[in-house]
Amino acid sequence: MRLKVILIIVFQILCCGCLLAQEENTLLNQIDTIGEDRPVKGFKSSRLILGQSTVQLAERELQFRVSHLFGRITDGIEELYGLDQMYNVDLSFEYGITNRSQVGLARSNDFDKTVQLSFKRALIRQSLQNSPKFSLSYFGSFNIKTRNYDESRSFSDRLEYVNQLLLSRRFSKKIAVQISPSYTYLSRVLTNQHPHSLLATNFGVSTSITKSTNFNIEYIYTFPTFTSDLYDFKKNVLSLGFDIETGGHVFQVYITNSTRVQPGSFIQQYNNDNFFDGDIHIGFSIMRSFNF
Repeated sequence: MRLKVILIIVFQILCCGCLLAQEENTLLNQIDTIGEDRPVKGFKSSRLILGQSTVQLAERELQFRVSHLFGRITDGIEELYGLDQMYNVDLSFEYGITNRSQVGLARSNDFDKTVQLSFKRALIRQSLQNSPKFSLSYFGSFNIKTRNYDESRSFSDRLEYVNQLLLSRRFSKKIAVQISPSYTYLSRVLTNQHPHSLLATNFGVSTSITKSTNFNIEYIYTFPTFTSDLYDFKKNVLSLGFDIETGGHVFQVYITNSTRVQPGSFIQQYNNDNFFDGDIHIGFSIMRSFNF
């Protein structure tokens, strides 16, 4: 059954790519350019929704981001459909060292009080010219769980390592697609049955509605390296959202079944809810860039 679902997802992506490829030849005509070989910006933000995108900060650009995830919508009017509950707040700073490299520092108030140190590097960037026809970036993070636990934990037991390859392609002025295979290593796991190594793949599509608004879909498939009793296909993360660009700000609002913002947490599945049972959360991110 799981294999069937995976094949259906892959088939849909391939069909989407074949249809969108028909628009590829008109990409240069749709984008206003003066003939300069500039990279194509496929998304409005350095994150698609929860996952990273291939968008890179400019050299000496500092971006501050605030992300919020609220409670379950199914909690009803008594909890204002989840808005009375603050599940997760994530504060981050990202800085462009060059036009191709950036570093980041983030802190989440999730259960583990996670601090994330990150690095992103653009390896290949899709050009307005004929080649290359895709963008490829590397994203890595070193996460430290800073919570004061009831039991003693060594420093090494508090660590997580996340590695991702971000592969995207802008097929037209309106459509961009990304796939991001990832490997996460957890130094300490919930039980002996939970795996230390996790493999996942992010699938994302962004479509332009207006010049300043995008609609995004992101699905994060965690591969079933768990035992059958622990792995739950329904708890893979599905998110739907909008990007709204206003001058130097980009505002993202979305719904998701994840209760965490950082990938080392939601890839583990057990923190997540079931999207199709209605246990979804409203979230938003707002970011502001400064140039030095």
